[in-house]
Amino acid sequence: MEKLRELRVGFIGAGRMASAVAQAMLLAGRIRTTLSRSPEAPFQQDNFEGCHGRSPRKLLRSQVEQPETHSSGAVTDVEHPGWRLRMFPSQDQVENQVKTHRDKTSHLRSPGVGLPSHARSPVPYPKTQYWRPEGDVQAVNIFASAPSNRNLDKFQKTLSCKTTHSNLEVLQNCTFIFLATKPHILPAVLKEIAPAVNSKHVVISMAAGVTLQTLEEHLPAGTKVLRIMPNLPCMVQSGAIILARGSCVGENEVDLLKMLLSPSGLCEEAPESYIDIHAGLSGSGVAYVYMFAEALAEGAVKMGMPGPMANRIAAQTLLGAAKMILETGEHPAVLRSAVCTPGGTTIHALHELEKGSLRATVMNAVEAATSRARELGKR
Repeated sequence: MEKLRELRVGFIGAGRMASAVAQAMLLAGRIRTTLSRSPEAPFQQDNFEGCHGRSPRKLLRSQVEQPETHSSGAVTDVEHPGWRLRMFPSQDQVENQVKTHRDKTSHLRSPGVGLPSHARSPVPYPKTQYWRPEGDVQAVNIFASAPSNRNLDKFQKTLSCKTTHSNLEVLQNCTFIFLATKPHILPAVLKEIAPAVNSKHVVISMAAGVTLQTLEEHLPAGTKVLRIMPNLPCMVQSGAIILARGSCVGENEVDLLKMLLSPSGLCEEAPESYIDIHAGLSGSGVAYVYMFAEALAEGAVKMGMPGPMANRIAAQTLLGAAKMILETGEHPAVLRSAVCTPGGTTIHALHELEKGSLRATVMNAVEAATSRARELGKR
């Protein structure tokens, strides 16, 4: 893990997706948060390993931007790069409550396991502290290059990273190099940096459609090359990323890259052929979901609900539905059926969606986006 803290990461191209990934790497170790309990629910054990099977990082991510209340006073805002987090004015009182609860529930614990499942509260355990995982990337070790300052401002002013207009300077200072340019620009960038690439570099392309074979042909023989395809929700550490490795990449490089990308959200390795599919499913799929959320809210507005409230509830509905798929592991059709009651509101609504060919239209959209991603790769 210490290796990550010393790792130097470079971004050639400083667009929105590059800054989203960089921000996730940095914020993973900086989040200062408070996890509170509800008055009517018992505290959960102060043990990271007993938190409903979720990692500490995931738990903390789920608490970002959650409004908190506390008997000792009003909530206060704490400045934080990227967004604002809410903090209690007093931390000692919460920590004392944690200790009291820990003493009361000590008979329920097994060593290194936490509370048994029947004793756990659905409410996150209350723990107030700085959470800094070992090995998070340091801002001073992230370099970004771009032709102008327009895209570098986010890296420099918000994330406090080092910036430059020279791609070669990034190569000189970093070992993990993310190519975050547009696909049509990438060949010129590869030609420029190829003489500076050596055995210490790991080159990761974020460009749609540019194959591993093309990357390897433009770079020195033996270069460690990978492709990744992130999506926009990496900005809020809830993205989905697929990675594919080139012929010279070993397990060490893949494991290190996964650690680097894990703060961005879900990260999975797959055959390269899946990357174009992922572009149609998840990269472009975010836009399909936004369109659906908009339509969902407008339906509520039509029936008399105020727009801002409808938008919030539509977003929370999508968030909750997605979380149930991930946390239960059930097929979406199973969860959908669980909502339907004979003759109820949901089955009548689903009938209307079927008449509008929602399912076929979405499948066609994924197919169209995937085909377009493949076309980009043939240019």
